[in-house]
Amino acid sequence: MDDLRERTNPVFNTAKATLLQLAEAGHADAAMMAEMLGLDLSGMTFDDERKKAMGKSNVATFELRYRSMNAFIEATGAKTIVDLPCGYTPRALEDFVADKRYIACDLPAVAEEMGPLVDKILAQRGLRRDVAYHGVDATNYAALRAALEGAEGPLCITTEGLMMYFTESELAALLDNVRRVLEEFGGVWITQDPEVARVFIAMSAIVMSGDTTAAKAVVAALGGSANMSTVLKAMAGDRAQSALNASKDAYGGAANVNFGNVMTIRGEPERAYAAAKDFLRAHGLKAELTPVARRMPKLSSLDPERTELARQAMENISLWTITPDGAARESGIEAGGVFGVDTAVDGSELAVTLRGRVDSLTAPEFLAAFEKAAAGKSLTAARVDMSRLEYISSAGLRVLLIMTKRLGAGRVTVTGANELVRSIFEQTGYDDILTLQ
Repeated sequence: MDDLRERTNPVFNTAKATLLQLAEAGHADAAMMAEMLGLDLSGMTFDDERKKAMGKSNVATFELRYRSMNAFIEATGAKTIVDLPCGYTPRALEDFVADKRYIACDLPAVAEEMGPLVDKILAQRGLRRDVAYHGVDATNYAALRAALEGAEGPLCITTEGLMMYFTESELAALLDNVRRVLEEFGGVWITQDPEVARVFIAMSAIVMSGDTTAAKAVVAALGGSANMSTVLKAMAGDRAQSALNASKDAYGGAANVNFGNVMTIRGEPERAYAAAKDFLRAHGLKAELTPVARRMPKLSSLDPERTELARQAMENISLWTITPDGAARESGIEAGGVFGVDTAVDGSELAVTLRGRVDSLTAPEFLAAFEKAAAGKSLTAARVDMSRLEYISSAGLRVLLIMTKRLGAGRVTVTGANELVRSIFEQTGYDDILTLQ
């Protein structure tokens, strides 16, 4: 099952890289957890100077994001923290969580590994905390709401390192789900996710520059109207793309995932911010932006001069506090039918029938059904009946891609897809990969 989960949603590997980066930054609990999980810090060392510099940049970036998020979470004063996703971070062990309810939500593979680990550490320390880990797909309202059963508001929902990986349809589902939860429980949703590219560029320049002159130029550019490509050029000249590739290849390729959408601030800043706020408004949400520098943490990974440059950069990079806009709306969110998958083989063709939702929670079952049906057979085509399918996420799309690679281009035919599912195929380019009828 673990193999199936990884193949349908490999992005959770980036969360392991984050834990290693926090450990490298000197976070004692992160180092302890990495050792208990059997993660190898040696994967973070490079002989290549370019990759070594990018590795240091990633460590500083993730330390900044994690510690500043903690400061903002604590400042909300919320008694219930909903960490979506919780990843492999040691947040449940932080002192500020001691008197709060901490609801950790992530993919089942993460929740099932982290829950027992955190329970073990708390028991070893003789600590009693209201901590619970749940396997949740953020696009699945029923799963998210089940994780909140018995919770008391107001909530502080946190999102760290999630939105940039979502397709537009997944992002829309996330926004609708969070709005519905906040309307019920009250509270806020805080995140730095829209600023992830800007944080990365700033910290890369600050850490990788041989002297601070170039870093200062990048920090200044972030405060102006320069777009991300201009800032990258200022940082690395013609080596900008190779620097990005080095980052994606680091840590065993765990970060080698394409990302970016309307909620990732790139391009010309004024237009990008306006587009992101318009997208939030379309889903009944509004955002208040606060410079990260307001709660700038002490960074173990940077010397004092570069820490000060980071603080200056964070004056122009914001934490987003998102709340419902107060306008009455129909939720537009269905509870979702029970997932089901049936298969039958007729000669060399496989027939698949899907029901309910295919998302991160159910895609492994879809993949398992396909591989079981295809085992030992010379299949040349597949027909997937989606007339009873409500929704498909990127995890489900990966299964369709695996099927296509096995059977050949144009040999997976989809029938009966509803308007939403068809739009997802069009947004992601899968209408060119699959045969739609």
